[in-house]
Amino acid sequence: MFVPATMFVQWYPVLGVKHVDPGRAHPVQLLGKNLVVWRNKEGRWSCFDDRCPHRAAPLTEGRIEDDGSLLCAYHAWRFDADGKCLSIPQSDRGGKDEAQPKACAKVYPTQVAQDIIWVWAENGPDAGLESALTPPHLLPELDDEEGLASGRVVPQGVQHTDLAYGWDTMIENLVDPSHVPCAHHGVAGDRYKDVRPIDLEPDKEWPVTATVLVENADDAGELKMTLYGVPTKPGWCRLVGRQAYVHKYAPKSKEAKALRKENKRLGKKPSELMVAASIMSKIPQWLMHASAGIFLYQDMVLLHHQDKTLASVGHDGNSTSSYGKAVYTPAPADRAVMAVRKWIATHGSGGPAWDKDCDPTLPEREHKREVLFDYYEGHTKTCSTCLRALKNINKLLAASKTATAVSCTWGLLRGARAVSTPTAVGSRSASVVNAVTARAILPAVALTLASLGAVKVLEKLRGLYYTYSFHHQDNP
Repeated sequence: MFVPATMFVQWYPVLGVKHVDPGRAHPVQLLGKNLVVWRNKEGRWSCFDDRCPHRAAPLTEGRIEDDGSLLCAYHAWRFDADGKCLSIPQSDRGGKDEAQPKACAKVYPTQVAQDIIWVWAENGPDAGLESALTPPHLLPELDDEEGLASGRVVPQGVQHTDLAYGWDTMIENLVDPSHVPCAHHGVAGDRYKDVRPIDLEPDKEWPVTATVLVENADDAGELKMTLYGVPTKPGWCRLVGRQAYVHKYAPKSKEAKALRKENKRLGKKPSELMVAASIMSKIPQWLMHASAGIFLYQDMVLLHHQDKTLASVGHDGNSTSSYGKAVYTPAPADRAVMAVRKWIATHGSGGPAWDKDCDPTLPEREHKREVLFDYYEGHTKTCSTCLRALKNINKLLAASKTATAVSCTWGLLRGARAVSTPTAVGSRSASVVNAVTARAILPAVALTLASLGAVKVLEKLRGLYYTYSFHHQDNP
């Protein structure tokens, strides 16, 4: 098997194939490179440098044409999936200009595996061979056709989010389980009850490149979560996640029935992991994506400022000693973090090998929380599933607001009519008038309250696609 010269000559996951519009060109950043990912009419995904070879206009502004080519919006040059120039409308040399190597787009090897679009990080002369000999890091269970067919393997969807801190800080965070009940208090633990020493001892094959595998198991099966850290640009990274629940036995098998019967006899409660997996498999992806920010952004403000603080004291990722001088890591749970830092310094070239045209300067510290917690920029705008959900929510929201206005008006009209009825007019008792009016407007009031409730719920749901407002001091 071909072994990459560095950890950065490898496959990187960039998008979930089910959450991107195949009829559009998509911007992607990887190692400081600006790229465009798109699909032709035959269903093949390709990745180019996001610049037309003609005058360097961004191909992400281009169109996917009816013939399956990518058209540059500036001068209508067309390219096929291999980057070959198909048409230069301004040329009158009978295809000679299109045949020149300079007319070709710069292509990066691309593949789709386990519902994820993967891009090889380099496009040199050996990229095709190297990428063909190097498999991406996948969950083997998701390729188990028998397990998937029997229901023993329950796959979950793909999630991607851009985060305002560096790739190394992300990997460090992912291998640190001790932070979970603290930073995610109330969501995934209790900072006052669940914090305890955790003895982590990395084995010889861990950590592996930019992939972190999290496993939780019980006697019924295990929940596997693969988290991919993608270095996009200095001070930023993309988290791509995929998970699956793997039952010990296929749910309808004799073995599974026997296990359930035995557990019932012993009075054992159903597996919490199995219950969680069952619930998660029924939640639509648009709602899973909308709620992902609740968890991810609780870390955001901590890791963003950690990134800037370490840089300000001189740590640049090139040595473990500089990191050790900048922090104090005495707990057993810190061993994994230190192993990551040592591995990056020793085998990972000290950090991402940014593109030669990329400015490696770390962005300024961001103090505005609404900017750090901007989920629309970090995820929604690049996810067709969420954009479609957001469009539907806006339609429902508009309809609910209209229903509120209509039902309120209807209630006023019914109330006025009730007051003017003979029963109310002829009565000397205010209680009679009030009772008649109340009976008349009750349906309208109920409809108004229901539509107002719908407006409130939809506005809350809509907000999840834009900004997640959070402060740890306000989380009791």
